[in-house]
Amino acid sequence: MTYLSNKILIVEDNEMWRDSFREWVGESYEVQVAQNPDQAMGICEKFGPDLVVLDLGLPQIDDGLNLLDELVKLGQDFKIIVVTSYQEHQYALEAQRRGAHSYFSKGDVNLENELPHLVKQTILMQQLERENKALRSKLKERIQFDNMVAVSRQMQAILEMIETVKHSREAVLITGESGAGKEVVARHIFQQGTVLKENFVAINCGALPPNLLESELFGYEKGAFTGAVRTTRGKFELADNGTLFLDEIGDMPLDLQVKLLRILETKRFYRLGGEKEISVSFRLISATNKPLAEMIKTGKFREDLYYRLNVIPIHLPALRERPDDIPAMIDYFVEKFCRENNLTKPQVSNRVIAFLSHLPWEGNARELENTVKRLILTNPKRIDMEHLPTDLLEENENFLDRALANELTMEEVTRIYAKMVLELKKGNKKDACKLLDINYRTLVKKLEKLEA
Repeated sequence: MTYLSNKILIVEDNEMWRDSFREWVGESYEVQVAQNPDQAMGICEKFGPDLVVLDLGLPQIDDGLNLLDELVKLGQDFKIIVVTSYQEHQYALEAQRRGAHSYFSKGDVNLENELPHLVKQTILMQQLERENKALRSKLKERIQFDNMVAVSRQMQAILEMIETVKHSREAVLITGESGAGKEVVARHIFQQGTVLKENFVAINCGALPPNLLESELFGYEKGAFTGAVRTTRGKFELADNGTLFLDEIGDMPLDLQVKLLRILETKRFYRLGGEKEISVSFRLISATNKPLAEMIKTGKFREDLYYRLNVIPIHLPALRERPDDIPAMIDYFVEKFCRENNLTKPQVSNRVIAFLSHLPWEGNARELENTVKRLILTNPKRIDMEHLPTDLLEENENFLDRALANELTMEEVTRIYAKMVLELKKGNKKDACKLLDINYRTLVKKLEKLEA
């Protein structure tokens, strides 16, 4: 995570309270003070605070509310905590309606301790929101291709690889977990390619029984078998001068593997029941969630075919390994679903984005997309934390929840996140450092402090 500087502006006309607030906030922040609305606006525009602590009575309640409106109109992303007297407590809700983040009362008994707690919590929320806003903005800045969300370093590397091989006709093998988006990558390779551009033909080798898969791939002549009432072209033929995508290639039966290998070697084949040899030219892209190298050892996959398929290998990381992509993906799925269903795009709170970005997503992009659809259908105007399904919240009580509840410091959050990444990488510190974008010594220090 990248953390921004913490600047606080305190707006209070009473000198005693102003000095008390400044003392209670502590020395961890850069603090400036203002005594009236004009001074506050001038400082705010130059200082660029992360947080404004605003007394609503300046000295009248209307002065505070009017200043609150002016601060909101600035369009800056700082948070505002309003302060009320005991008599003005009823205006706190009005202030929140106008854009204040939270409030506290001068009548609170334990204000000396509650104020720094509230400030710390608000600053943490501000940082999380800014981080996710920055990631979401990268969708518009860096993603230029339909369906491809590539904010993370891992996905950017895949895009760079595609760019280098877009002129090639060689076979591509995409590996990755189910639901990670292998077909999306395959289609992107086709779209960016400069050769064999006529069409993109896809088939899932695991979705059909062997005999039907063979007829779908090769096609058949009229009368070749019962029910073959007309001559039908297969996927090999349909993909001529284009790209053929064989999804879940690890599920292809061994006898069909032999026939596929021959076609890749000769670029020729016969339809089922046919006597005329057909020539084709296509680029083959295969995908699998199975360990083909292990299957070769057990005789379930042909080694010679594997080397034919694996000329250009692309491994698609699981979504939990590239959390930087999640905010942009959420934006993409929201916009796509609303456009396809003629729905008004709801506002998704940054807190929801932050929470969803730290979930494990065992079902990868497919699970995330289905979750987004469910949230839109049940909350068409705005999606906030209280709208998340109970099961999702209960199953994912992690460090982010505790951080938002202010039980963890920012440093503690980063240490716990580092430990989670290390566990994800099965203890491989080198791989963890790459994902965290830190050096080995920094990782070791964070882990040592966590265990201390």
